Amino acid sequence: MEPADTLGPETPFSYRCTRCNRCCTGKRIQVNPYEIARIARARGVSTAEARDRFTVDSVLRQDSEDRCIFLGEHGCSIHGDRPLVCRLFPLGRVIESGGAVHFVRVDPSWAHGEFGEAGKVADFVAAQGAGPFIAAADAYFDWYCRARESLAAGTPGNEKGGEGESGLEDLLDIDSQLAAWCGARGVKEPELPEDRMRLHLAILDGQLGDDHD
Repeated sequence: MEPADTLGPETPFSYRCTRCNRCCTGKRIQVNPYEIARIARARGVSTAEARDRFTVDSVLRQDSEDRCIFLGEHGCSIHGDRPLVCRLFPLGRVIESGGAVHFVRVDPSWAHGEFGEAGKVADFVAAQGAGPFIAAADAYFDWYCRARESLAAGTPGNEKGGEGESGLEDLLDIDSQLAAWCGARGVKEPELPEDRMRLHLAILDGQLGDDHD
């Protein structure tokens, strides 16, 4: 039996947003390369420009009133490409040390919508289109863990991405990495965000010495 404060996929749950916009204020929304690429597509800019204009240390910028910069007069201006944290609200997704996953409810003071039990957690997550974002989050997290282990072990090849914060940022920039990789091989870049993410992760694996040529 799961603890009372954890929710599994089959836990009864439903939530109806009342568009109070409280979830878009005072929150730290960290984004991974896939999410930055989705935001870049929504705004018609490169991933490098999206990163520079819309994030600080991989966290979405906020305005002077502590609101997400994408909060507009009619709500989220990038709603179709919003990050995973936003999609799952008012739930949080927790990955345990052993790899098991569960969900938790956020602080009720953040969510002024209508809670219920008309469906299940899995239904809510699916309805938010969270699947590709969860897959991306897990894949990049897995790479981060392997990269950290590689650096700790001093594995040859882990210096390919450059040194310092700027080198890591360049390595995690999907557009520039795909442009360089595809350009060097004379192949066309994939267009769909999920395909671009998969190739980017393959390129990142190559930086760890597991080349995917």
